[in-house]
Amino acid sequence: MSFFIPPITYGQIAMQLGAGGITPHFTAQKKDYCNQWNNTGIIVNKSYYIRFMAGDVGITFVTGDDSICSKVDGIFLHYILSRSEIVEWGITLGGYEFDMNKWEQHAEDTPTDISAPDPVWTRWGDKTIVPVLALDLGIHLIRHERWSLKLNNIFTPVIWNHSLAWEYRF
Repeated sequence: MSFFIPPITYGQIAMQLGAGGITPHFTAQKKDYCNQWNNTGIIVNKSYYIRFMAGDVGITFVTGDDSICSKVDGIFLHYILSRSEIVEWGITLGGYEFDMNKWEQHAEDTPTDISAPDPVWTRWGDKTIVPVLALDLGIHLIRHERWSLKLNNIFTPVIWNHSLAWEYRF
């Protein structure tokens, strides 16, 4: 039994260092999010990540804060379906671990006239995780032969995230 592994050529191995995140939350009611802009549901995350790409396949390791400023750590796998000089899009699958106790405490501390946010979550062994399946859209804002400044975006039905990354292609 053999598997087809496409050849990887110059410029298809890349590393990204990313930071930040603007994350709109689409809800019908006012929620008590951390770092929320003007009660809009749009928050500014503190997140940092490193992504490694080999051709159309990649992996990202992320750490940072979630919607209530509680620490998260996660892993995401990426598959690029289409690529041009400026835009690439594909699928992202993964998740991040969070502390459910902090969300429960946040809900207790939230004023009664505001709804406490409630994450979509599941258990994986002894870990509480937010699973993610998203459309992934990368835009090279500035592109040179070996490096780019990129706007990375992931879109799910309930949450979007936008961040900046510096990419270096080997």
